[in-house]
Amino acid sequence: MIQLFEQRDFGNKINATFQYIIQNMRSLGMALIYIVGPVALVAGIATGVMQSDMLQFVKDSSNVDSQNPMAAFQLMTKFISPTFWLAIFFSILANVAVVVTTYAHMKIYDRTKSNAIPVADVWTEVQPMIGRTLLITILNSIIIVIGFLFFFIPGLYVAVVLSLSLAVTAFEGADFGATWSRCFQLIRDKWWSTFGLIVVMGIIVSLMGLLFAVPATVIAFLTGAKMLPNISVAWLILGNVINLVGRTLLNVVLYTAIGFQYTNLVERQEGRGLISAIDSIGTSPAQPRATDEGGY
Repeated sequence: MIQLFEQRDFGNKINATFQYIIQNMRSLGMALIYIVGPVALVAGIATGVMQSDMLQFVKDSSNVDSQNPMAAFQLMTKFISPTFWLAIFFSILANVAVVVTTYAHMKIYDRTKSNAIPVADVWTEVQPMIGRTLLITILNSIIIVIGFLFFFIPGLYVAVVLSLSLAVTAFEGADFGATWSRCFQLIRDKWWSTFGLIVVMGIIVSLMGLLFAVPATVIAFLTGAKMLPNISVAWLILGNVINLVGRTLLNVVLYTAIGFQYTNLVERQEGRGLISAIDSIGTSPAQPRATDEGGY
């Protein structure tokens, strides 16, 4: 079994991430399929319909009467349609679903020390998190965008700090104000290690996600090149479903890594895992603890 609250160096956090996913592939995978799958499926369908609207938008643009001042506005109303907002909403919701499912699974794993975690237990843990996590995700996005609009560096700094916020609110049940303070407290002197972990795991997830993007990319290219001028909406939807569902589920790798960074930082400051190990002396062997963050 993997001890979640344990000090880990940079490499150990990456190793622990993949070990955790492999060891819990069945229970975590089933939870993702049942909880995240339907939301990601709707997002993929909406995105496919939106892409079809975009292609129609391009075709209509070539036939626009340049003398008509309302023509551009009419085209934009076709592009920014209810389907557009539906795709955006369900894409955000699917990402939130991955977050809460991942951290709910980690919480149960830490509590039960078992790989056999039923989907029903994960769903029970997920339900009270959804609204709070969605609200914090939206507020985080607004704060980060404002930071980047004024100065790039402050925006980047805040983005890395708030990357811990979803793990904090999931594990500790904190509201936004308490979550904000907790993130700054935990990341003190460990901003660079957190930034490095996010960059490395983000690259890994992006490269893995290219596989799922192939069908949608091929279909879009052939259509744009007019090699498939009469392609059906169904093919566009299929390509986007494969792409969006696959990439959304892959985000579990990134969020698991951030989860291990959160538990690492909590252990360094509070020794929660050490206290638990002391309490369990005589019942289970304590695991060795790393003492160095490595080169980050």
